[in-house]
Order: sequence, then structure tokens, then C-alpha cells
Amino acid sequence: MSAIVPPEGSTAEGRSDAQRRQLQRVADALAWSLEPRAVAAQLLDAACSALGTGSGWVAVRSEDETEAIMLASQGFEAETLQPWTRVPMSVEVPMTVVMRTGRAMAHASADERRREFPALRGDGTSVQSAEASVVVPLAFEGSTIGALAVTFGEGREIDAADQWFLQALAAYGAGALERARLVEAVRQRDHRLKLALETSGTWIWSWDVEANTVHWTPEPPTFGGPMADAATPEAWVDTVHPDDRGLVQEALEACLSGGGPYEVEFRVGRPGDAPRWLLGTGSLLADEAGRTPTIIGTTRDVTERKVAELEQLRRIAAEREAAHLRDAFIGVVSHELRTPITTIFGGTRVLSRRWRAMKPSARDALIADVSGEADRLFRMVEDLLVLTRVERGSLDMGDEPVALRPTVERVLTPERARSPEVTFEAVIPPDLPSVQGEEMYVEQVLRNLLTNAAKYGAAGSRVTVEAFEEGDAVLLRVLDEGPGIEPSEVERIFELFYRSPSTAPTVAGAGIGLFVCRQLAIAMGGSIRARNRPGGGACFELMLRRYADDEPG
Repeated sequence: MSAIVPPEGSTAEGRSDAQRRQLQRVADALAWSLEPRAVAAQLLDAACSALGTGSGWVAVRSEDETEAIMLASQGFEAETLQPWTRVPMSVEVPMTVVMRTGRAMAHASADERRREFPALRGDGTSVQSAEASVVVPLAFEGSTIGALAVTFGEGREIDAADQWFLQALAAYGAGALERARLVEAVRQRDHRLKLALETSGTWIWSWDVEANTVHWTPEPPTFGGPMADAATPEAWVDTVHPDDRGLVQEALEACLSGGGPYEVEFRVGRPGDAPRWLLGTGSLLADEAGRTPTIIGTTRDVTERKVAELEQLRRIAAEREAAHLRDAFIGVVSHELRTPITTIFGGTRVLSRRWRAMKPSARDALIADVSGEADRLFRMVEDLLVLTRVERGSLDMGDEPVALRPTVERVLTPERARSPEVTFEAVIPPDLPSVQGEEMYVEQVLRNLLTNAAKYGAAGSRVTVEAFEEGDAVLLRVLDEGPGIEPSEVERIFELFYRSPSTAPTVAGAGIGLFVCRQLAIAMGGSIRARNRPGGGACFELMLRRYADDEPG
């Protein structure tokens, strides 16, 4: 191997000055390169240009330092270069030896190089067109990170001036290359971080308290609408669901004033969109003077978890409600059904044993009692069937047109027979359109409302059923002349098993009928409500959707 000696003499000094000026130009150019392969290409181009050759390479150690990896090359065919793109550090060739020892190496010819490195003999991997070569280490802060090589097509001595220039160029290049590698590592780390944040639905934010700006990584979440990266905390809070803004503001103020951690779950979302649940966490960063110029934290999308939690709570509540319904059902079966069943059972036994001996008036009265209790039992069973379907979530509705005028008349006929002391009348326009629902359930709602009206009205009172169009719906009203409803109970009377304390001791009932009315109304896409009439009595209003294909008449 040719010896490396410093350049001497006036000619060498002039040449060195030119090389120093060229080094400065190269250093200036490398300062702008922040990508490792681009730095390697610039470094190699400068070396080849200065030494008047067109071939060479730049290689670096792999991260685990087990291989030498080619970053840039020129003057070699791809097939020739292929074996040298990744070379194990254990292989004895100039590339790896220079990286391991940190010493430059020059050869005046290919024969000289092969004599020193037998691994290059006849293996088909040596560069046949390369004669002379010089390889210098790329050293940074005492560690060799790679190597720079130039090769020549003819045999020649590599003088000291050329070696000095290459070593000086390598020193500049090593710094630029290491800087580019660090920048690339940071870029890759940031890319991985951004990917991890986006994949996990997480944002990192920092609040500069003095500047009153919030910066986000990656860009701010847009669930609540577009927002600038350097937005104010107030702008961020404005994107929070109105019901949760107070929680977020209180958590931020507590963190800022008390120094404790910031942690809060809240909803965001544009109007009309399904809300997203976010989890915000953060803490204060104080400087040496004890000031707190920054709060740093994360915001994570926890919608999936929160929806699952809410669904679990809903199921638990539904199971509790179902258990309540089951217990109540058992109570009704054991208590409320006993009276009609006892009357029917006892009355039919008396009739079967004493039919011929009974006076006609007594017999008719007993038959009327049995018939009335049987009707009461039928209605209660119908309501209990709806109750069980509500419990199981299987209250399915048909989509059929229901003509209210004949339906009302059909229900009024038996009610008039059951309560002859009450006057029932209907005010139904002949051209009233049909409603959307299920006829059986419309009858059941109307029957329950009429029974209630008659039950709470005094003898000689009047119950009126009226109906009329209201937009794309039909409103059906049942008006009575009873005592009315306590204002505090207007909604409670639709609760299951609720009975007003003012009437429960004197009026029989199970507290099921109005609950069933509301459930059926909702299932048919309608609604029901109660209010007091200005002149006394109660008004129940059933709103049902007009059947889409029906025309008045």
C-alpha cells in the first residue's frame, strides 16, 4: 500500500490553496443537504471532480454496525456494483477495513490491491475497469461512520495532496452526512409518531399561556369544525359539546391555578353529526422561576370505548327495568287478576249449580257481573301482553292504513254498553285521512283512554272523541268531565304502575293502561300527552302519522 505523506513544495502549496477553496465551496453546498443519499452523492461528485476521475463510491455502517451499506456510486455498471451494495463487516476488503481501522488506504494498481486483499482475486466481484484507488474514512467525533473512495481507470500513484484533499473532504462530508442521518432519523421518528398518533386517535398539544395559543401534533382534530394550529384555548373549548364545556373549562382552570393534572372526558362534534368522545390529559411545565408558561397534554379519541361503556350501562339499565317489569308483572298477576278471576270462577259455579233455582233478575245480575269481569280480564291480559313485549324489546308494528272513523265507532259501541251512565259521543270528519299504524293497537289505545275517561267521570258526565288533521299527522282527542290531573302528575301518569295518590284509594286500577298507551303510540311513530281542560276535566291527545298514500275522503 502506498504511503500517505503531507504535500510539500511550492507547487503542492498552490495546489493545496486551490483545494482549500474548493473544500469551502463543497462545505457550503453540503450545509444545505439534509438527506443522507443526497449528501453522499454531492460528496462523491466533489471528490471525483477534484481528482479528475469518473468513478467512486460512498458507504456507511449499518445501524447495528454489522454491514457496510452503499449510499452513492458512479462509474460502475449495476451488475458489477450489486455485490457491494451491502457488505458484511467481517469481509476483508478495503471498504470494511477502512471502516474498522479508521485509516486511509491507497493502491496504485488493481494487482497491488488484490495482493493485499486475496478476497478480491477471481471472485467476479472486483471492478475490472478500476486500477488505482484510494479509500478514506468518514469519521465523526472519533467514530468512523463510513468510507469515501475514488477509483481510476489507469494505474497511478495517489500523491499526498490528493489524499490530503480527500481526507479533508471526508471530514466535511462526515459531519454533513451525520447531520443528515440525524435529521432523517428525526424525520422518521416524527413520521412514526404521527402514524402512531393518527392510528390511535391521539393528538399532542401544548398551551403557551403567555401567548394564549394552543399548538397541535398532528394538525388539530376537526370533529368540532376546522381550527387553526395556533388557535386560542377559547376557540378549542368552543368546539366542545355545549353540555361539556363547563367541565373542560373547570379542568383547565384547576390545572392552571392548582398545578394538578388535567384530565376530563368530553364530547365534540358538528351540529347534526354523531358526537365523538375525547379524553384530555395534561400537566403544567414550570420554568426555573416557578412560572408556568406551558401546559402540555394529549387528547385521545375514546368514542369506541365510551360508546361501549354507554351501551353496557344501557343494557344494565334495561336489565334492571326488565327485572322491575317482571316483579311488577308477578304482582299484577297475583293481585290485580285475582278479583276478576274470582268473580268469574265463583259466578259460573253458582250459575252451574243454582241456575234453575235462581230468580231471573238475580241470574241476569250475576251474568252481568261475570261478563263485566271477563271483559275487564280480557283488557288486562291485552295490556299485560304489550307489557311483556316491551320487556323483550319485541313490540313490532305493522305499516297499514287505519281508518279512524270506523275504528272509533267500533270501540265506542261496547263502551256505551259497559258504562250506560256516561254519554259517549264522537266528532270525526267524514273525510279524515287514514293513519299509519296497526288497527288492533289503535283500538287498544282508544279503549284504554275511554275506560279511564268513564272511570274518572261522574254518572251523567260526557266523554267526547274528536279527531282532525294537523300537518302530516292526525290528532285524536279524548275529553272527559272528571276531576282533571294534578299538574305535577301530567307526565307521571304514563309511568308503569303509577297511580295518583288522590284517586288510588277510591278508583280501581293497576297503573298499566296509560303506560301501554304511550308505548304503543311511540311504537307506531306517534306520541301521546295529557293536559287539563280549561273548563274542567282532562284531555288526552294521541298524535299519529298520516298514512303516506292516503288522500282525504
